[in-house]
Amino acid sequence: MVVRLLNFFIGGKSIAGASASIGADPGWGTTSGSYAGGDIFKPVPDSISVKWICAIDGYRYEGGSRLPQDKMLSLFRNGWNSKGEKENYTQIIAGFAPGGNVTVWVSGQGNNKEIINFKAKNKGVWKESEEAEKIEKEILSSEKFINSEVNIYRYLHGIPYSAWEKGDKQYKYDLGFSSEEDYKYSITYYSKDGSVYFLDSTPYFLKWSNRFIDYPKNPNESHQLKLPVQMDLIWHSYDNESRWFEGNVVLPQNLQATFEKGHYDRMIVTIPKDTGGDFVNGVIYFVNKQKQDQVMRFRLGRFNDEQKKLMSPKYTLPKGFVVPKWEGRIPLKKPTDLEYWQEE
Repeated sequence: MVVRLLNFFIGGKSIAGASASIGADPGWGTTSGSYAGGDIFKPVPDSISVKWICAIDGYRYEGGSRLPQDKMLSLFRNGWNSKGEKENYTQIIAGFAPGGNVTVWVSGQGNNKEIINFKAKNKGVWKESEEAEKIEKEILSSEKFINSEVNIYRYLHGIPYSAWEKGDKQYKYDLGFSSEEDYKYSITYYSKDGSVYFLDSTPYFLKWSNRFIDYPKNPNESHQLKLPVQMDLIWHSYDNESRWFEGNVVLPQNLQATFEKGHYDRMIVTIPKDTGGDFVNGVIYFVNKQKQDQVMRFRLGRFNDEQKKLMSPKYTLPKGFVVPKWEGRIPLKKPTDLEYWQEE
């Protein structure tokens, strides 16, 4: 369980606050758990205070910071441009990360603008009642939690402290998807710091015959994206009948170095035709106008409606993958039911 408390101030007076007790990871820069109460229209704050208990380490953090009020006022007044039209910022979001790292954004229509980041003070290990600690220990030791997607994700990716302390770098590139046949697909894309992107349908689709040479207008207006560490894919095949495939693809751990060395401007996820088996194989490429280089192969399992399960392992690991060292204070339990397909 994560307990979070925050307050916004102007001139030393509290103008809004929020608290949340949540047990899930909503995604970096995504609102979850609670919204500030009070009037719909509020003055823009000049400072913030925060308190929370970190679910990973059990430490209690407290801190605060001045906010760049003039910059925030300008963003709220001027908004941002989306496809030639003005969109407005409507929220202030505070994100809490392990190690006491805090980031504040203004947000609107799915677009976040980072305002400030700071580090809160570690106030030591949080101690609850013996009964509460007993219940929490039982939950974290249960097979259900050990094999949950949250615990598997932490096992595969560790704790990227530097991504919050130094920032998760953004790059000028875009994303695409290509398939040989009629399609319907969805890709959820996670960056190192936990930012979440969603890709689906027409804007990102590239015709199979032109997938390496077709450069339409980039659907990502800002053209600044973080690199993924994992992609969760769903693909519907309509070749003979509607068949559903899905899987979670862990990207190579040297992806950033490969991207920077190659000077690429696009990442493409490709899946050929459904051949009627229990899985489909796909390939991820880095592309620019001179070349296309394979990043990795992956596999998606077919979902069997009658058996209510995937007919191939849900996870794909790249070749050479090494489980990162766990740096959290509270030991992490290794998943006991992690099935995966790995590149050879």
